[in-house]
Amino acid sequence: MRDLIESLKSYLNEALNVSIDVHHWKNPGNLPFFLMDSYDFFKFSIFEQPCLLIVSKESTEITPGLINKHYRQVQKSCNDCIIYAQSNLSSYNRKRLVEHNIPFIIPGNQMYLPHLGIDLREHFRRLHGKKDKVFSPASQAVILYALVRQISENLTSSHLVGKLGYTLMTINRVFAELKAAQIGEFSQEGRERYWTFSDKRTLWKQAAPFLRSPVKKRLWLKSHQLKITAGLTALSHLSLLAPPPLPVFAASMHQWEIWQKLGFEELPSADDADIQLEIWHYDPDLFAKNNIADPFSLYLSLKATQDERIETALEEMMEKIEW
Repeated sequence: MRDLIESLKSYLNEALNVSIDVHHWKNPGNLPFFLMDSYDFFKFSIFEQPCLLIVSKESTEITPGLINKHYRQVQKSCNDCIIYAQSNLSSYNRKRLVEHNIPFIIPGNQMYLPHLGIDLREHFRRLHGKKDKVFSPASQAVILYALVRQISENLTSSHLVGKLGYTLMTINRVFAELKAAQIGEFSQEGRERYWTFSDKRTLWKQAAPFLRSPVKKRLWLKSHQLKITAGLTALSHLSLLAPPPLPVFAASMHQWEIWQKLGFEELPSADDADIQLEIWHYDPDLFAKNNIADPFSLYLSLKATQDERIETALEEMMEKIEW
């Protein structure tokens, strides 16, 4: 704990040219016991703004959803600016804290203090120097295959060609993209290339900043017998969220083109529709289970939704994943 506080003081001094005096919060008010048992609380000021620092006593990362719940409870007992601090936090979880609008400091990496207009982020290495790079649909499909399927330690280029239907040239480009992002290790024997990663949880954390929503576009249809549920319909199967008024399904662009030839017509609005169809960048059937879209694609498709109920349901779904 002392190392974290000293690192935080040094980080603020280097980044903002301020010196702070940090001391324990002696009057925790009416905080629940479990919060007192889970966190340490410190007081200090930045630019004459009183702040309360909350630091987890656990060394392992806490989910952003849980941090958000605890943060809101602390707010009820303290009028100061409340800041979450931790020594290490994955870029994926930092992004989620920003989405929850929770001020935080990760010494040496990132400082997000919106009440002071401060948002200092580490400079992530981008693929080939491009700004805001995201993986290609094929690379995202390979990541998802590794996350949702029972696979061996190594994934080979020929195996992925057979399972995902991409050409060998495409898989070789995928491996080059993953290697540039430093995700996993690569080797080669003859013409066969191998990709190895440590574990699925680490893979998800490393790849998440480069992954996009799978949804290319959304459209409205009259009732049809479709297969893969997606969107809020799928989320309602994987959490306690109630299903939406209109069921949501997903399909690839290739599937949609076939259905159009069979007479499926897109409606101009939701007014006369019976279902919503999401057109995905890749085939959702590749990773679906029991005709429900995989949780990783589902998370990516809904994470930008500004709805607390949906955010809570997404966190619930992700916490159920057996890594």
